[in-house]
Amino acid sequence: MGVLNTLFLAAAAFGAVPLLLHLFHRQQGARITFPALRYLERTERDHAHRIRTRQTLLLVLRLAAVGVVVLAGARLYLRGDGPAHPPTALAIILDNSLSSGVVGGEGRALDRLRDLALEALELATEEDRIWVIRAGEPWTAAFPVGPEEARRRVRETTVVDGASDLPAALARARELVSASPLRHREIVLLSDLQATAFPGPPAAAAGDLPVVAWAPAASPTGNRGLGALVVGGGLPPMVGERSVLTVELRGWGEVADDEVTARLVLDGRVVAVASGGPGTTVALPLPPAPPGWVMGHVETDPDDLRADDRRFFAFRASPAPGVAVSGDAGSFVTEALGVLETGGRVRRAPASDADLVLAAGAAGLEALTGVAAVAILAPADPVLLPSVNRRLREAGIPWSLEHDARTQEAGVEGDPLPPGLEGARVIHRFALVRTPGTDGAGRVLARVGNAPWLVDGTDRHGRRYLLLASPLDSVSTSLPLSAAMIHFIDWLAGAGTVPLPPGAAGTAGRPLPAPRDAETVCLPSGLEIPLDGSRTVWATGEAGHYAFLAGDSVLTSVAVNPPESESDLRPLPASSLRDQVGTGLRIVDDPHRWSREVFTSRRGRELVPFLLGAALLLLFVEGVLASSGTWTRPGRRAATGRGEGHGIA
Repeated sequence: MGVLNTLFLAAAAFGAVPLLLHLFHRQQGARITFPALRYLERTERDHAHRIRTRQTLLLVLRLAAVGVVVLAGARLYLRGDGPAHPPTALAIILDNSLSSGVVGGEGRALDRLRDLALEALELATEEDRIWVIRAGEPWTAAFPVGPEEARRRVRETTVVDGASDLPAALARARELVSASPLRHREIVLLSDLQATAFPGPPAAAAGDLPVVAWAPAASPTGNRGLGALVVGGGLPPMVGERSVLTVELRGWGEVADDEVTARLVLDGRVVAVASGGPGTTVALPLPPAPPGWVMGHVETDPDDLRADDRRFFAFRASPAPGVAVSGDAGSFVTEALGVLETGGRVRRAPASDADLVLAAGAAGLEALTGVAAVAILAPADPVLLPSVNRRLREAGIPWSLEHDARTQEAGVEGDPLPPGLEGARVIHRFALVRTPGTDGAGRVLARVGNAPWLVDGTDRHGRRYLLLASPLDSVSTSLPLSAAMIHFIDWLAGAGTVPLPPGAAGTAGRPLPAPRDAETVCLPSGLEIPLDGSRTVWATGEAGHYAFLAGDSVLTSVAVNPPESESDLRPLPASSLRDQVGTGLRIVDDPHRWSREVFTSRRGRELVPFLLGAALLLLFVEGVLASSGTWTRPGRRAATGRGEGHGIA
């Protein structure tokens, strides 16, 4: 037993009021007995005991009524498993990632998770502070709300096509509730507990903050879907060119070996069909590409998880770009351009008519004012660095190349990487240093060892520049020793006409950078939203085509696809869950126990309604007793009456 509002116990001091009135009523003056009235004393003594008993009973009833009202105001409760609980800071992590859309039984996994969240919120009071964290939408703000608003946010939660990072969501929830002034804090984790939602090794111990997790026992669910999709082997087709699209047919968990049919859809029409078993790659022929952006998707027959049965692609078909070379770019660049020219991917052109100029060591940069784009390759000889940096300054390019003796071999990293750079190694490079005061200029496309390696931007002449921190030779990088060199030069050749890499793809749930001239983005739903100052689209929870617009013109279209990790529905073993969540974990696997397990700081049922009822009953009895007179016979009231001041008997 306990009370919630201890300060209200001070109101018990009002119990002194009926006690003082009772004591004041007992005060009497001096009594003088006349001899002729002594025979009446016996009658008074007969009734005195009854009167004192009545007054004592009235005092007890009044004191009890005051005491019961005080306990009701202090919110007396019995300890136990009732629905009542002290004011609690509650964070509800609702996993609405792609895997929560799997259909099972009468609905989706998310439908069951939402029902459990609403069941928990039925126990919440206006004194609780509640955060609803959507694990599949980390860009969505979470702020403290009351039970009604929390229920609304839960009902409005829908499945998104991105992945969830549950350790990150738990860390965010702990930070929010720990900052609350409420003493009682708790986290409710509602997820399918997909193993891939816990990337990396178990986190460090997170303390004993209570975490109530829904983890029903269930067998792993098999699933089929589509994997990696590649257009033209990584080289998107030119105008009028036929090509091939390849797509992986994937299976996760226990799936049958039956053939899967993949369909290529362009402009709402199925133009190619291919079949294969899980684990195979099928080729779908692409018809001749018209000029402009070509957007479509590959789909297969839907299963229990439908969101991964479709993958999107986009590329821009354009005439072969004109490419010129300024300076000595090396034999590997020359040979790669020759291969691309033979295949109709580029055309060699003079600098005055080129879409892109490959400027080795920034050679002739000051004279290339009329081209659309220029790709600057670092010189092989460090002695040339002063002249290269001078040309960069004169062109208004806010970067310089500096010798870095500490560089060592490392892989190229980026998100996403331009075609051809996946798996590439860099042996020798210069340090790319941004000019002070130009932090907002240009962007880093690739890094090596956390340092910029490939950057792009716009110079003072309005042309696009790409600056590479290494020469393209076998001494500096591994690119010339593989076919990836062809892909990379092909991408560079199209840089003068395409704002983003041809066929650029994004992953649902991850930020999507915008082209430098884009003003708005058209989401797959058709909604157009203006770009903010970050030049980044954060809300990418819907798979499909994201079109970046300048006015009414499409600058580029990016195909955003679901992460493949979400297709693997196998859950995290229960033995590993505590290592990931922390020592305060409480696992619930029975829906009938759920409402008894949430709000771990239970205090049992409050007695306020019963106490108020008891107070009303006491006051009723007191009123009846107080109005019943002096418990004497009416004919003898005068004989026992008292006067004020001195009594006369």
